Amino acid sequence: MKAGWLAVFGLALAACGGGEPAAPTAPTAPTAPPATASVRGNLTRTVEGGPVPGATLSAGGLTARSGADGSFALDLPAGEHRLVVSGPGIVERTTTIRAPDGALAIDAVPVGGLWTLDFYREMARNGAGGGDLEPLSPWDSEPVFFIDARPEPTTGAEIPAETIEFVREAIPVTVQLLSGGRYAGERVEVTREPPADMTPGTVILRWNAAEVAEQAETASAFAYRVGGDANVVVFRHIPETWAVHHEIGHVMGLHHPLGGLRPSHMWYSGELEPPHFTEWDIFHAQVVYSRPAGNTDIDVDPPGFVAGRTSAAAGPTTGPVVCFFPEPGPYGR
Repeated sequence: MKAGWLAVFGLALAACGGGEPAAPTAPTAPTAPPATASVRGNLTRTVEGGPVPGATLSAGGLTARSGADGSFALDLPAGEHRLVVSGPGIVERTTTIRAPDGALAIDAVPVGGLWTLDFYREMARNGAGGGDLEPLSPWDSEPVFFIDARPEPTTGAEIPAETIEFVREAIPVTVQLLSGGRYAGERVEVTREPPADMTPGTVILRWNAAEVAEQAETASAFAYRVGGDANVVVFRHIPETWAVHHEIGHVMGLHHPLGGLRPSHMWYSGELEPPHFTEWDIFHAQVVYSRPAGNTDIDVDPPGFVAGRTSAAAGPTTGPVVCFFPEPGPYGR
């Protein structure tokens, strides 16, 4: 009888989870909410300056509006966020911001005035004649210019001192004008021993009629490419050196606006006196230099670029740009 009772008691313990007691389960810690950081800054008009009020700034699923003074604030999770700036009177802009990253200065291109999207697409993105629009290719560091003072090899003619001086003076004027003062263009050397063509960070200017003729029989000059981090400009004839402003325009990232949408020295309809660029040329070039290399249409900064930080690497995609100047040239010295 006693043995039977023990057996029944043992079964009851098993049914009730008897035996060794289960170890207590540790309580689950609540998930910490993501840290947030207040991103503050000011929204201004590209090139023109001045605040942009009433614009919408969207990032991380949140939106804010710029105040009357252009100020804005967004409380975002820490990290990088794609920011879209939109609103009446401005071209929509997309860039990347990092939270936290101090006070941000963001700008947007104002619609109207000198801004012409089709002209911009032609001159800044090589959009004339159709085809895919190319990304911007401004310089992202101060270029060093080398004026090759060796005799023109086709004829053996020496390059006159006044011609060299004209080129020397044209470089800083054009570089500062088109870059909006971002670069000075004052690193200029006159030499008979220039560095190798396309050495990063350099621009070589030389005279060689045969070299130009290889590109096009009757061309006046050409640049190896548009924009980037190195370039070479070759002139056909010494008297046509007044074309240096146009060629430096290519060096700085400007194409031929073949559509003729606005007067432009990049399409031989500029001002009579040097440096020949029109107000449309200058405004749109300075828009280019307010954006990183790789920015695409309409105004989308490339991945890897964070507003307020170093621009993405330049990446020109065009080959030699051949230029035919009318005879007699309207910009003759």
